[in-house]
Formats: sequence, C-alpha cells, structure tokens
Amino acid sequence: PPRSTLFPYTTLFRSNADFFAVAVTSFGLGVVAAPWVVDDLVDFFYQPWPLALTHIFTLGWITAAMMGVMYRYVPALTKGVVRFPRLASLQLWLFIIGAAGMVTHFAIGRWIATWLAAGVVVLSVALFALNMLPCLIPSWRRGVAETGMSAAIFFLLIAAVLGLLLALDKTFGFLGGSVITNLAGHAHLAALGWVSLTICAVSYRMVPAFLLPGVELPRAATWQLYGLAAAVAGLGLALLGGMGGAPIWSVAVMVALLAYIVVLGALVRNRRMPIDWTMRHALAGVVHLVLSAGLGLSLAWIDAGTALGNGVAGAYGVLGLLGWVTNFIVGMSYQLFPGFIAGLRVTLGWPRLSIAELSLLRFRPFVFFSLNVGVVLLAAALIAADVLLARLGAIIIATDRKSTRLNSSHER
Repeated sequence: PPRSTLFPYTTLFRSNADFFAVAVTSFGLGVVAAPWVVDDLVDFFYQPWPLALTHIFTLGWITAAMMGVMYRYVPALTKGVVRFPRLASLQLWLFIIGAAGMVTHFAIGRWIATWLAAGVVVLSVALFALNMLPCLIPSWRRGVAETGMSAAIFFLLIAAVLGLLLALDKTFGFLGGSVITNLAGHAHLAALGWVSLTICAVSYRMVPAFLLPGVELPRAATWQLYGLAAAVAGLGLALLGGMGGAPIWSVAVMVALLAYIVVLGALVRNRRMPIDWTMRHALAGVVHLVLSAGLGLSLAWIDAGTALGNGVAGAYGVLGLLGWVTNFIVGMSYQLFPGFIAGLRVTLGWPRLSIAELSLLRFRPFVFFSLNVGVVLLAAALIAADVLLARLGAIIIATDRKSTRLNSSHER
C-alpha cells in the first residue's frame, strides 16, 4: 500500500516502542533514586519523596510498559483496528508530561501543580481507553485475555480519576474519610484492578504460548478474573466509602490471586517446553505475589499509621511492584520486545534484524538474581525499620539497571 496509508500505523508502532523507552528510562531513574529515598520510606511512606518514587514505578515504569504492550498486542489478539492511531502519539506525550509533572511536584510538595499534572494523566488515560476499548469490548467474554484487559482499563480510568480527586483534595479539602484509607483505595484500584488484572489476563495467553502445556486453559481462568475484579471493586468501595468489610474483601482478593496461582501451576506442571529466563521471572513473581498478598491481608488488621504498619505497607508495595509486577514485565520483555522491534524496523523500511540478533542473553542471570535478592532484602529491612539494610537492598536492585538498559538499548 502507499506510504501515506501506512503513516498512521507507522506512528502507532513507533509510539509502541517509545512507551517501552519511557518505561525503561523510568525504571532506571527509580532504582537509582531508591537508595536515597529509603530513609523517608522507613520513617513514613506518606511523604513527598516516597510518593514521587512510587509514581515513577507505577506510572513511568509499569503503566508505560503495559500501555506499550497493549498497543501492539490488543489489535493482533482481537483482529481489530485501532480507531485513532494518530492519537497514540498525542497520548504518549500527554502521558510523559503528566507523569513527569506529577513525580516532580510530588517531590517538591506543590499540590496545585500536582493536580494539574494529574489532569493531564487522566486525559492521556482517556485517549488510551478510546483506542483500546473498541477493540476489546466486541471480544468481551469470547477470550480470557480480552475479558481481563477490558475490565482492567476501566479500573485504570477509575484509579486515574480518583488520583486526580485526591490531589485536588489537598487544595480544596472536599473528600471525606481518612487520608490513609482514601490513598489505600486509590492504590488498590490501580495495583490490583489495573495492573494485576492485566497481568493475570495476559499471562493466561502468553504462558501457554511459551510452555506449550499438555492441558487446555480451564474455564476457571475466566472466573478467576471475574472474581478478582469483583473483589477489587468491593475492596475499593469499602476503603473509600468507609462502609467496613475491608478484611472480608481482602480475603476475597487473596482467594482470587491464589486461584490464579493454581491455574498457572497446572500449566507449568504440564509443560512441553523447558523453563527459560522468561518463566523463571514469572515464577519468581508468583512467589513475591504470595508474600505480597499475605502482607496486604495483614494490613486489614494492622494500622498503617503505626511503626509496624508503616513497615508492612512499604514491604507490601515493594514485593508487589518490584517483586511481582517487575519480574513479570522483565520476563515477558525477553519474549516480546525483540519481536516488536523487529516488526517496527520492517514497518519503517530499515534493514531487517532477526529476533536472535536483537536478543542479548548474557546479562539475564545477573538481572534475575540481583532483582529478586534486592527485593527480598529491601522488603525485610522495611519491616525491621533498618535503614542501612534497606539501602543495601535498594543498591542491589539498582545494579540490574545497567543490564536491563543494555538489553533494551540493544533491542531499540
């Protein structure tokens, strides 16, 4: 076809790769900054620098990576067409401006600028939903990945709007309830509703493709997604509405996550392919998920405002964001990113490179061990309120930054 008709899709594919570049850059900034922020994190998690660091990881690293994957994966999965491919580039720049503005103004404590930046992020998320949902909704209930990702995008929209409201409340003071419970509601809608639901849904399609199990994905996988979505919605309402019942909904979330582990375990046990570094990261992520879920459940009875509760909340976040989610993204990037970049080079008319040529293998064992040892050490140190040990754990995590960036730069 003429180049003019390909232009919107070339823009879409470049935006897809640019989201990955934003994600890896944010991850590098986050792990480099973490050793200098652990003092505040050990003291109390609700402070300017810990809030800034958290959003570097949740927005800059995790959300950017997931958006990049979905822009390429969703149209291929659903056989649909992105309605507004030119909006992908605008959405990317709005996301960068909004996320950078939020992180910067969290760090310096300027709330008016923070909620202005949060409004830009909400607009970016709305444009993302505008491109993704028309592809996903017609396939609702027809495929497990489509079902989970559709629900996850709605949670992303809710979490983004709630984050904007929380920032506005610091200026205008119109929200009721406790600051900590409101913050917890926002965090759980984002981390469980958007991130974890997406990971569960996508892994149900990708893990069988990588392992070629001798059994089919059970129908229970779809019900696990429904159960997780319902439990997260209930937990969010309990925390935000002050209606009580948060411990019950926390148990429901944990049961749904354990069901995910059971389904995934059956696929791994019946595999026909060997366990590679992608699956090692996925399995390590599952271990962190179990630990994180246990700590999250304990927060239903431990006051996060106490010294112990602060340490448990910090460890809960570290195990969830850096242990569970980051392991999954890093592992899947080994399989997905070289293929994405190879396809982009073909679309742009650049010289072809094979996936093998774009894959850098020698750093993968180091990335795996430094990430997982550092996460466990950092989480344990936060519970023990040991600043020196926490800084050591953060430094160990940071040592895999160079290897991760080398892999990504090589692919790019």
